[in-house]
Amino acid sequence: MSNRLHTRSSHEIQLRESTPLDSKALNDFFSSIQTEGKLSMKVRRQIDFFSFYHRLGLKFKNYVFESTKQTTGPQPQAGKVFSLLPPEISSEILGTASFLLQNRSLYNRVFKIALACDLRISNKRKAIMNWSKFFLPKIAALQDDEKIDHFITSINLTEQKAINAFLRPRQLHNNLPIYELIQKYNLVSVHGFFPVAHSLVKNIKVRYAKDSDKEALIQYINTKLQDYELVPEAIQNNLASYISDSILYSFSHFLVAKDSHGNIVGCTHPISSGLLQDYFPQKYDQQANNFRQFLKFTSFFHFSRTLTRPFSSTNKEQTLNFRMLHFLFFEHPEVLNSLVHTAFHGSMMNEFILYAYQTSQYDYRPPKGTLHAETPYGLFEIKKPDLPSYQTKIKIVKNIFLDYLWF
Repeated sequence: MSNRLHTRSSHEIQLRESTPLDSKALNDFFSSIQTEGKLSMKVRRQIDFFSFYHRLGLKFKNYVFESTKQTTGPQPQAGKVFSLLPPEISSEILGTASFLLQNRSLYNRVFKIALACDLRISNKRKAIMNWSKFFLPKIAALQDDEKIDHFITSINLTEQKAINAFLRPRQLHNNLPIYELIQKYNLVSVHGFFPVAHSLVKNIKVRYAKDSDKEALIQYINTKLQDYELVPEAIQNNLASYISDSILYSFSHFLVAKDSHGNIVGCTHPISSGLLQDYFPQKYDQQANNFRQFLKFTSFFHFSRTLTRPFSSTNKEQTLNFRMLHFLFFEHPEVLNSLVHTAFHGSMMNEFILYAYQTSQYDYRPPKGTLHAETPYGLFEIKKPDLPSYQTKIKIVKNIFLDYLWF
């Protein structure tokens, strides 16, 4: 008769809403999965996993895709008696996804938007095979519970894996969400300036806002926002309160451009990437690495700043540091040139400048004489596959307020 103890185990896969107790495990999993593209990198949250959402000041829903294993104690066999122990339960995170919830204006109405972000899925077969079975029902449930009007997401169009996973043609019988393009936009990174090719218009002065600029600045931004859709309701209702209550923004940190008559002709608010989360470059593709080597060369002549070395070549993780330009408005491209120049030279020596613009916004193209790179992105609406029409519900003619949408 065998003396081997027999145990029983059962596996269960589920997609559940996270709790604060999941913070460490989520952060460990999140930072272990790298995003692919011209620059592959890993992202790590500071303090705890949910600090990113709290700093943005947005309501959110985060979900954990996990496999749980329950193992019972020894089972009695013939002629032997064992005391049954409580079952042991272990879990493994296979994926995570978040939705940032915010009311935004569209066609003079207010819609509730859910921005899908932070999608990370394990490379394990059971994660890939089962994710789609849970994701669509969760979207449907969230839509009913939170009264969501539109689900949208941003996708880096150089991430081939993301393109294959979400945007490739699908059969109609597939029970998978449909991703429909709303608008394309570019993410511009400015790393320096050529001394001969780059110049500034002297009668445009850029400096940090003073208390005396506050009223005129608010009026200027509100006027500019009239040309944009998907503006957060809180910004439209009371911009002054929104800025004052924000963790990220401050009126004293706005850069204000004025003409020779003292009129405001442009503004922006730089935000350090370190205020939100840490970015760790893992690998540059051939084109990106050539650009990094070129910046390394031009930095000797003080034309530019170098990019962070990839982890693979240093065996030590180093953060990629930059400043994002929010509330970027101006009257003509020469003002943009002055704003970018001032923001760049007002940043740290290891930082570059980053801003987003739609491909139709020609005035937002990188200023002449800058050392820059552009990465194409797409803003998509996520729709259920059983909708009768494949024409996207969001038909936007105006520009889109991209702040918060491209993180």
